[in-house]
Order: sequence, then structure tokens, then C-alpha cells
Amino acid sequence: MKNPIKTTNIAQFQSMCEPLTLEAAIKESNRCLLCHDAPCSAECPAGTDPGKFIRQIKFYNYKGAARTIRRNNILGSVCAFVCPVEKLCEKACSVKALEEPVNINGLQRFAVEYGKRFGIEALPKSRKTSGNVAVIGCGPAGMSCASELAKMDYAVTIFERENSGGGVPRWNIPEFRLPGDTIAYDMENLLSQGVAFKYESAVKSEDAIEKMLLNGYDAVFISTGLTEPYRLNMLDHYENAMDYITFLRRVKFDRKSIDISGKTIAVIGGGSVAVDAAVSAKACGAKKVYLVSLEHLDELPADKEEVRLAQIMNIIFKAGSQITEVLSDEKNITGLKGIETEWIEPGRFTPDNIRQIAGTEFSINADMVIQAIGTKPGREIINIKPQLQTNGKGVISVNEKFETNETGIFAGGDVVNGGATVAQAVGEGKKSARFIDEYIKNRRNSK
Repeated sequence: MKNPIKTTNIAQFQSMCEPLTLEAAIKESNRCLLCHDAPCSAECPAGTDPGKFIRQIKFYNYKGAARTIRRNNILGSVCAFVCPVEKLCEKACSVKALEEPVNINGLQRFAVEYGKRFGIEALPKSRKTSGNVAVIGCGPAGMSCASELAKMDYAVTIFERENSGGGVPRWNIPEFRLPGDTIAYDMENLLSQGVAFKYESAVKSEDAIEKMLLNGYDAVFISTGLTEPYRLNMLDHYENAMDYITFLRRVKFDRKSIDISGKTIAVIGGGSVAVDAAVSAKACGAKKVYLVSLEHLDELPADKEEVRLAQIMNIIFKAGSQITEVLSDEKNITGLKGIETEWIEPGRFTPDNIRQIAGTEFSINADMVIQAIGTKPGREIINIKPQLQTNGKGVISVNEKFETNETGIFAGGDVVNGGATVAQAVGEGKKSARFIDEYIKNRRNSK
């Protein structure tokens, strides 16, 4: 069973759900049917193997459960908080045929925190005898790839443009959903493997990767994620309109600069980041928060648990709606006009597929507008290697082995899949590491 959400904790930017107690973890694990070829494990993109760690908890091997999670998923503690389990492992849970699925992320969090509290040995340090690999970007995919390569005794160096690693979990996910010490714990586990970090080391020049490959690195893995938010042209040049990345980072690291107490905020978008922005605005004291989306309520890209959180926080949904006009006093937005819409072709959720519904016009006041309509790779992809093939929204093209069109250069995570879960990024990082190992060994054997 899920622990209740504490709205008072959200307002204080503390974990919104209490961890399972030992008694509750034992009770919850005993609901597991101990399936052969556990479907929950098959549906975990990160390969965390919930079937195994739940079995270990059920038979009182709590440290063993913590080891299983850490060995399989270097972001195991992060995933315990942010993984959309209702779409993955819990969706596949056999218990679901009879009652609510086993609370897998609750048990994962219990095991991780038990391991923290009572201590488990550090991960083995890489002997650095297999070769040298450079990883560009220290988000989930980069961390996972680096960890897996370290297990194979590679010397791995991560180049990160920020002053700390962690990617989206570190910089954009609010602390009421992901406590700050969680990503720090996963980073410590990666450090224990002997992975080297070069912070504030953005890879910019066109020949930077070529120099890496010429100067000792056997391969390069690009995992720079999605860094450039989309913006609506109609909101350009207004001082009180910002993208969700700017807003969430300011809330997380410079909250005093966000003066929205008692004000009305409009968030445009229907995904997870839009909900994060809306709930964060309410936690910062906003009187009223609207969430305006093209998708209808049952179509929102945000997870059901996130939508439920927004409803608990009294976010006002203007779903199935489009903004048509901005009201302003020149520099600042004072309100938005919109109209309700329907899809011309069912199931195709794109702006060019909407039909406005006459007579459904509306207007809302707004002291600030936050845009959360998606993100794409930034200019760094073109800057570091103009010859890299891209497709769609600028994401890097790779084959089934995560190889780019350039020899020795691999890529994975959001910069390839266009934006998915932390678990999927972890899984792609692990797979990429195995193919990098295969590439390096084949290249040596062919000489």
C-alpha cells in the first residue's frame, strides 16, 4: 500500500511521503507471490530486478536487497523516488489481478535507506586495466554507463559542464519529490568505483572528441541530455514569462528570488515537468495555479501519481485548451486568453491536430507564466561534433548498439530517445557500456 502524501512537507520542500517502516516493509513484501521469471523485473528498463530484492526483503535479507539494487542500478535510490512504477514494474505485478500491486518503489526506498543506515561495503574499485573511456554528461545515462564500464575495469572520466553531477534529478526535480541527499548517495557509490569527474568542463570545440580519441581514450559516450526548452513565440520578451528549467532551478537553489506568494501562476504544458512546476509554485505560496494543456485530463503525459498530486495541491486544470492571446502591460503579462479544443484525429497529440471549439473562450489572470512544453538537445551537439547525424528534434541517431555514425563515438539517454524516464536512461547507459566494451575488444583483436 502507498504511504499518504503529506502536503505540509511539500510546502517545506521535504519528502512528501514517509518511508516504509520495517514492519510495513515486511508486511508489503509478504504480499509478493514470488513469481517465477518475475514480470516486475522484466518490465524494469534499468534492470534493477525488483523480483529479487523484494524476495530478499521477504526473507529478512535487507542488506542483500540493498546490494542488489545498488549493483544493478547506480541510480537505485533516485529511481525509488521518481520512477513511474505504475507504468512499469507495478503495472506488471501479478498481485494486481487480485488487488493493488505491491508497493515496489516503497520497498526499493526501504532497502536503499536500510543499506545507508546500517552500512554496506563500497562497490569494487575499477582496476583500470581494460582501457580508457570518456563520458560527456553526468546525468543518469552517463552515470550508468560509467558505472558499468568501471565494473569491467575501465578507467572512466566524466566531463560535466555543471559544478556537480546528477543531471535532471539533481537540477530540476523538486526536493519534495527527490530529497537532495538521494542523488548525493548515488554519486558517492559511483565515486567508490574509481570513476573520475571533471566538473565545469563543457566539451565545446569541434575537434574536442577527436582529440580525446587521439590522446588515449578508446571510445566516447555522449549523454548530454535535453538542455534547451521549447518556448512559445507569443510569450517572448515578457519579463514574467520563463521556461520550466529556469523556474525549477531557481526554486531549488535560489528560492528567495521567487516572490510569488499570494499570486496567480499559469503553467503551460501537461507533462511531468509541468506538474512539477505547478506544484512547486503552489509550495512557494502561490494563491492560485492553473495548468493549461492541449491534452485532456485523461491524456496528460504526466504520470497518474503526478496528476493526483496536482489535484491534492488544488492545481486548476484547463485541460484540452489552447492559449490564443496574451494580455499585458507591455513588459509583463497580466492575463491569458484561450479556447477549448478537440482532436481532429484521435490519438495524435500534436498542435497541428487540434480544432478549436466555438463558444468555449476563456480568460485567466496571471502574474507569472511558466512554459513547460518540452525540451530538445542544445547547440552543444552541433558544436562538439557537427558530423554527427541527428533526427527528429535534434536527437542523435544511433544504431542498435548505440553507435553513432562516427567511429568510436556512442550516445544514449535523453539525447537519443528524446526524453524518457530515469530508469530508461539507466538501462541505455548499461547497454551502451557493454557495446563499448565489445567495440574496444574487437578493435584490439583486429590489429
